[in-house]
Amino acid sequence: MNFYDAAIIGGRLSVFATVGRCAIASVTAIGLVAVSPIGVSRGNAQAPVAMEQHGYGYDPYVASSQYDPGDMIVTDEYIPVSIPLALEVPVERFRRGFYQGSEVSSGYVLGLGDRAGGLNQTFFESRVAVGVPLGSLKNILAVSPFFRVDLIDGPATIDVPETLYSTGVTLLQRKEWSERVATTVLLTPSVRSDFTTGEDAFRLFGLGMVSWQLSTDWNVSLGAVYFDRSDLSVLPVIGATWTPRPWCKLDLTMPRPRLSYRMWKEGGLAEAWAYVGGQLGGNTWAVSRDDGSNDELTIGELRLLLGYEVIRQGNRGLLVEAGYAFNRSVEYERANVELDLDDGLFLQAGWKF
Repeated sequence: MNFYDAAIIGGRLSVFATVGRCAIASVTAIGLVAVSPIGVSRGNAQAPVAMEQHGYGYDPYVASSQYDPGDMIVTDEYIPVSIPLALEVPVERFRRGFYQGSEVSSGYVLGLGDRAGGLNQTFFESRVAVGVPLGSLKNILAVSPFFRVDLIDGPATIDVPETLYSTGVTLLQRKEWSERVATTVLLTPSVRSDFTTGEDAFRLFGLGMVSWQLSTDWNVSLGAVYFDRSDLSVLPVIGATWTPRPWCKLDLTMPRPRLSYRMWKEGGLAEAWAYVGGQLGGNTWAVSRDDGSNDELTIGELRLLLGYEVIRQGNRGLLVEAGYAFNRSVEYERANVELDLDDGLFLQAGWKF
């Protein structure tokens, strides 16, 4: 759940440096479609004649579909491929039932130096997701219990627990009030500690956001995110998402900007996206010091990342991210101690099934 000033600036620079390539690729793709012969196979004939484009903005735990089944009018007639947007069949990211799937993920951060003794970090996380319709498929409560373990190697100049834990449940509710206005509310009550103390171990991550669909390709968002970290409390969520073509999206929603380009698509069954962006990493845990005192430990960093995600029907898929971590630090709140760390490289992956 996790980002800021320098990371956001870095992410925005990466975004604007590559948006030109995205636009050129989009124009090229349109040209190829325009000169292709008219016709379509029977396998591609089932396609929505009309559908809405929805923008989610910043939504780190979304477990439901970006498109609702009721938004699609399906036909079984042959449709000429000279109208490419009409053949854009959305991949449903939800399952038609209570159980919405499971997810496992893992990652590693490698420090590039030995400042303060250096610090490497490994994590393992698992989640289970269920969905509860609140009256309709346009108003779903997604419930996702999780358990995460972080293994800390270093630093040598200060006592830090070797193992940190986070466990809780993510509650996500998105409601469409009209064709253009939607709200997103996300709450994650959790316990973050080394499991040796319960003092200040309860934490609450929260997100509230309103999105306006200004046109078929522009969506704006406004809200706030509450981190409940010792070094970070509340930040605004503000920005815009531009989707000039279904295969290219520029998300300037702060504090998590991202430029995405679709690499391939198999109708409504699966698709793959590559992206570049910025992100805030780290968290706060309640821990016991070597001298027996209780304190709040915060490990923080800013990230620039490259990612590749395969999205499959029914909330399934794969995700791989790699990048550069900087502005890294270790901080004890009550002891008023903060140590700067060297930059690092990170790699992480997840599997939804």
